[in-house]
Amino acid sequence: MSEITIIGGGIAGLTCALGLQQQGVRVKLFEQAPRFEEVGAGLTLSQPASRGLFSLGLRAAIEAMADIPVRADVADYLTGMTLPAPDRVQESREKGDIPYFYQIHRADMHKILADAVLANDPDAITLGTRFEKFEQDADGVTASFEDGRQIHSTVLIGADGINSRVRDLLFGAQAPRFTGQVAYRFLVPYADVEPFMRAGPSVNSVGPGRHLLRYVLRHGTLVNGVAFVKTDSWTGEGWSTPADNAEMLEKFKDWNDDVKGLLRNAPPSGTRKWALFDRDPLPRWTIGRVTLMGDGAHPMLPFLGLGAAMGIEDAVVFARAWRETADRIKVLAIYEATRRDRANDVLLASRRQGEINQAPDSDNAKRYAATNQHLFDYDPTTTPLAMV
Repeated sequence: MSEITIIGGGIAGLTCALGLQQQGVRVKLFEQAPRFEEVGAGLTLSQPASRGLFSLGLRAAIEAMADIPVRADVADYLTGMTLPAPDRVQESREKGDIPYFYQIHRADMHKILADAVLANDPDAITLGTRFEKFEQDADGVTASFEDGRQIHSTVLIGADGINSRVRDLLFGAQAPRFTGQVAYRFLVPYADVEPFMRAGPSVNSVGPGRHLLRYVLRHGTLVNGVAFVKTDSWTGEGWSTPADNAEMLEKFKDWNDDVKGLLRNAPPSGTRKWALFDRDPLPRWTIGRVTLMGDGAHPMLPFLGLGAAMGIEDAVVFARAWRETADRIKVLAIYEATRRDRANDVLLASRRQGEINQAPDSDNAKRYAATNQHLFDYDPTTTPLAMV
């Protein structure tokens, strides 16, 4: 019998597994994908995320793989000129704080975490196994999988993403909500687009109904681009479908030459588009010995760059709560009470930021950014636990 069963092998689930392992907890993590592959694209590690990951001993590994921008700018969609805004990157340097954010390939961050978990226990992760249901009683939780296996543990954590099966079983199935936004994502070699990077290595270009974020990865060798466009409907057959350069250029035809040059050079075979969905905040995450984590509890839109941070924060706080008491039901109560309001506030703020980024007056992006600064001051390693 393991102490913890985690459903979902994303960043939240792996971070939680690592944090618990470092306390000597036996963890079993199940992921339905048959292998961890080179998937995804850029990922921003904000200060809350970095504080949490560094507390698990991962700073050297992250800094070996990540890029630290000298500054991050907001640019006007017509002229390409940067807009006046607080330089949070420089402010962090002047205060002697950790970098305001790191930018890293999602696959690299995922590998860092998975390697650390497997170094502690080569049998901790099981791939290619689809979770089906759970049953719980006073003694523990039994998770059942489609291949017929059953795993009994003290606690079960659903870190299985926006389409969480654990969430559906806890609170009833409810489809995620289409947000009216479609995102185009691509990676392109820096050498292919260097002439169009004049505004700097990390820039968010904002305009009416659209915005485009791009920044460098893998020590300046790749550019990660993601373009967001408002639309009335989603007609794709899946959540991620191929997109071509002509389609993107049509959406941004009136934008500055640097944006169009970047889009023109996006690799046709690797550019994808997907609809952005989210869910309303939940009033609770836990029933008995089963709880939710990361996007399973609070799926985040990407407009504040705090999506990964929320799952990392959850995991670090959960591991801290585990140390506080041997009463595992109380652990889940402490975890939820400490995290729920923070995560739900960020969920709603991320929605609002998407509207601000695409407002007719692009200066709104600058004004609203200042009001969100408090969200980045959070430290999951020191925030007081709610001792319920």
